[in-house]
Amino acid sequence: MKTKKSILWCVAYSTGYSYEIRYVNCNGGKEMNEIISKLQDKDDKAAYEYSKLLGAESAESDKYLPMIPQFADMLEDKSSYVRTRGFILICNQARWAEEGQIADVFDRMSALLYDSKPTVVRQCLSALHEVALYRPEMEEMIIDAVNKIDVQKYKDSMSPLIKKDIDELMKVF
Repeated sequence: MKTKKSILWCVAYSTGYSYEIRYVNCNGGKEMNEIISKLQDKDDKAAYEYSKLLGAESAESDKYLPMIPQFADMLEDKSSYVRTRGFILICNQARWAEEGQIADVFDRMSALLYDSKPTVVRQCLSALHEVALYRPEMEEMIIDAVNKIDVQKYKDSMSPLIKKDIDELMKVF
């Protein structure tokens, strides 16, 4: 498989609940650790805002593509917020990823589709739209994982919403 060479260019500096992006060569090392640290911040509002910023930046360029392994490591965090951020940020890389880059971590990602918290499942189903659009080779893998979701294990108020999210995702295929 051909490897895509990419330099990651970013460091974010906190200004309260918002972040200002300043561009610095951070091809690994300390700067990458700072990004992950900000995504795992105990202040969930700040970390969420930062993840939204990274998501928006990911729509514009592939600068976070080299961080897929670090985002995948977030999938095993004890905090459901951090796990969900990792999942979403991996999905945000779908348009730039080469074949296999996301598929290689999809087994770890799919565990969140069966999370005990229905909001986690719903956010992950929503994020998978981007993977479905940009990674057609993953269609069967995604469908298999989604078909294993047991919507009945969630409260009656959430089951229909998750079912609706699944139906919306399936329309992409």
